[in-house]
Amino acid sequence: MDRVRLSYKKNEKVVLAHFTNGKIADTCAKKIHFGYFQGDQDDRKYKDKKMLVAETSEMSYVGQNYGPLASTVQRNCKYYVGVLDKTTGKMRICDAEIFQMHPKPSDIDDDEEKLVLPSSVSEKSFKEQNDMLTSAFGSKKKQRALESRLKNQIKGKALDKALSSVISQASTLKPVQVEDNDTNPDYAIIPPMNKEAATPREVYNMDDIVHPNDKQSTEEASRVFFDATIDDIQQWRKENKYPQQILSLLSRMSKSEERRTEQAIYITYLYYLIHLHNLKHKQLREKDPLPKEWPEPVRFHILKKFTQGVGARQRVFTARLKDKLVSSILVLCLYLEEFSMDLTSLQKDLNKTHEKLTRHCQVLGCTTKSKKLDTDDGGLIERWATLSLPLNLPPQKGGKRKSSR
Repeated sequence: MDRVRLSYKKNEKVVLAHFTNGKIADTCAKKIHFGYFQGDQDDRKYKDKKMLVAETSEMSYVGQNYGPLASTVQRNCKYYVGVLDKTTGKMRICDAEIFQMHPKPSDIDDDEEKLVLPSSVSEKSFKEQNDMLTSAFGSKKKQRALESRLKNQIKGKALDKALSSVISQASTLKPVQVEDNDTNPDYAIIPPMNKEAATPREVYNMDDIVHPNDKQSTEEASRVFFDATIDDIQQWRKENKYPQQILSLLSRMSKSEERRTEQAIYITYLYYLIHLHNLKHKQLREKDPLPKEWPEPVRFHILKKFTQGVGARQRVFTARLKDKLVSSILVLCLYLEEFSMDLTSLQKDLNKTHEKLTRHCQVLGCTTKSKKLDTDDGGLIERWATLSLPLNLPPQKGGKRKSSR
């Protein structure tokens, strides 16, 4: 029996090609030309990416160790190749690197589906070169995105035909009447406004801000604010338990039981709206974004009114709905402040710039002005909004906006 001495070369690898379309005939094996490519060794992201290319006069083969064409045989086990030197009787054991070679015909005679490649990379467009780089060295996520985009491409002729069909059908349709945004309360960012009001109290109907059913549901929860004492308010201020605007309103509640009850209900509802406004995107997408101790009808109504459903249970803010929420907060504050309020506390609670909040007040018909106060730290500017008659509405630019679909 012949004896063989084994030696293992750790850093030496043998490249093996496995052709997916079958075994290559011995007569053609010597006619195959191979090319082996490896990523830049100085780049940690691409140095382990390799590609094996084989070419014949009629067929090309491509194999790579990444992406959808990568071989899966080496995922669960490791392969070795023994190279025997017959003269010395020694066999070197080397790690095997297997490439799954996929055929890529070089000539396809199909007028409609023919893929014409430029003779060199320099002749390709920037987009084509970028796609090549993504296919060769991009992350798995980018490769999936590229593959999806290429699969969904539509030929120019088919697209032109589809557009022509749509245009011809659209020319026979009657124009659709679209409801004016100004008269649609669900679409408008400000509550319905009575421009013929005799007093500031008649400009906005509070039932449009706090629905009577929500007002009744909030009555029990508002007892905490109704019974609040000066010590309670100071303690809440130390704990930062409620927004500054809420604490400011609580410190100036009426002594009259009837008026105090109404104020407590509206302040409670105002706290709900400010809390909803300040929710983060991640919090709003939770199954129950609002505290469970709030009245259930109120939770359901304000989520339905000021957020938009996405999927089965998730909700998001749109820019228009968030502006609508800010409008309701401002109108409620103006009502509680007897239609003249300092915007400083509310600006901090909503984390908005004074320019945005002032512009929003002007859209509601308020007159805005600034007061400079002398303090030890320097000048302090107070910004006030007052709802008075006649309403100070900003001029509409370019006339009435047309609706289109």
